Amino acid sequence: MTVTRIALAPTGESTAAARERAVLIAFAVAALALGAFAVVGSAQWLALAMLALTILIVALLLPLPWLGLLLAGLLPFQFYFEIPGTAITLRVAVLLVFAAALRVLIERVVRKDLTRWHAWMAPAALFLIVALVAAFGAASRYLALKGIYDWLIIFAAAFVVGAAVRAPQTSDRLVRVLIAGGVVQAALGLFESAVGLDAILAILRLPVSTLFFQPNLLQERLADTSFNWVVFDRAAPFGTFINGIDYAIYLAAILGLALALLLAERGATPRADAAKQTWRRVNRTTVLFGGVLLMSAALLLTFKGSGLIAIAGAAVIVGLFSLRRLSPRMLALGLIALLCAILLALPFTDLIAQRAAFLVQREQGATGTAGRLEIWASLLQDFAQRPLFGYGLNAAAVLTEPTRTLNRGAFAFNFPSAESGYVAALVETGIAGFAALMALFAATLARAVRAARANALGLGALAALVALGLGNLTVAGFTTDQNGMLLGMLIGIVFAAPRVARA
Repeated sequence: MTVTRIALAPTGESTAAARERAVLIAFAVAALALGAFAVVGSAQWLALAMLALTILIVALLLPLPWLGLLLAGLLPFQFYFEIPGTAITLRVAVLLVFAAALRVLIERVVRKDLTRWHAWMAPAALFLIVALVAAFGAASRYLALKGIYDWLIIFAAAFVVGAAVRAPQTSDRLVRVLIAGGVVQAALGLFESAVGLDAILAILRLPVSTLFFQPNLLQERLADTSFNWVVFDRAAPFGTFINGIDYAIYLAAILGLALALLLAERGATPRADAAKQTWRRVNRTTVLFGGVLLMSAALLLTFKGSGLIAIAGAAVIVGLFSLRRLSPRMLALGLIALLCAILLALPFTDLIAQRAAFLVQREQGATGTAGRLEIWASLLQDFAQRPLFGYGLNAAAVLTEPTRTLNRGAFAFNFPSAESGYVAALVETGIAGFAALMALFAATLARAVRAARANALGLGALAALVALGLGNLTVAGFTTDQNGMLLGMLIGIVFAAPRVARA
């Protein structure tokens, strides 16, 4: 089969001229901004302006495939910067994805290519419209509008990645960068668990930590160590995530990608230099297998049920789509991986049993802590009062009472949460918004199933989407920093796959 490369842009002078005009305008605006900040005399504002200018230049000049790879590389490490004199935090990854989305939109307008839209865009637009309507009746309009902003990040990531994936090589590299980020996060998490809780808290108190962790949440939770990755008076792996549950779901999604690629290595067709190709395939398989084991160990040590449910769903998807095509060698490799997972879990059976018992007792109300079923029942009563458009995004956390949890053996109050992304969406945007969101997910999963039948990358994207979807059954985390952008990138990969296949 011949693969034809698709050009990044038309060769006509109109696109090049538009790009030059955009760069000149950006530099002119930046010069005015830098001059204004120089007059103000604030070094912090000047540094922030230089950072924004650098991101804008990169978004305008870097080829789209490389821009997609850069976004995938920034995904696990968001890099946070506070606006001087405010409590507002900016993320490098978010600024880059918005600048890149603006660039793609301008290029389409210049090329008069406004008819190429994907099926996910219509329900996404409807969901945002409903959320905007709900925001006008929200108790906190700021929180509701911030929720819209958080979803815009997801849709901008999907838009940019969908435009960046123009050839099979691009999607393959993009997925491998995502997997590499997951392996790095897993290694960092295992390091955190190994050095101990006191050492990690000392590191988090360093000023430089606000560059890698959410500064607002870090400052709030350091005072009483109210982190949910403090389990059994020890630090469970959490990477650069403040929320250990989000970290577990992220690892589960990346594990789904890695498992699909690991199984795909078995089917590579040898070329003329068969020995060389076989050696490369063995090396890739070894590296992927090591990464899967590393991420599995970190995920296990989080003791998060949501993450384990997510990886179980991803593994089932990979197994169902790959079972008929598995060779005896890959079946043996799968059995070895399962045995390794069991061996990893054996030393922690007592802790796992204790954690499971606490979760069951919490749902029964035996610990004095409100369980998820109790929280959902209360939120559904609120939903019945505003069933059509809801209370506005981020309202579910306001409606939820703070719950008690165990912290170093003593009870402490948890930050309120709806404890389910689906319940939160239903309460916050009502039937109208929830239907639009489910239509978006259904369209994405339907396209992912088609892609999964075609190649391993499609199967990995489907497994990762299932992991994110199942993980959010018991966590309200669709728009959290890393997981939100990951969801957007997966949507972009899935809807670009058929176009790449036709190329």
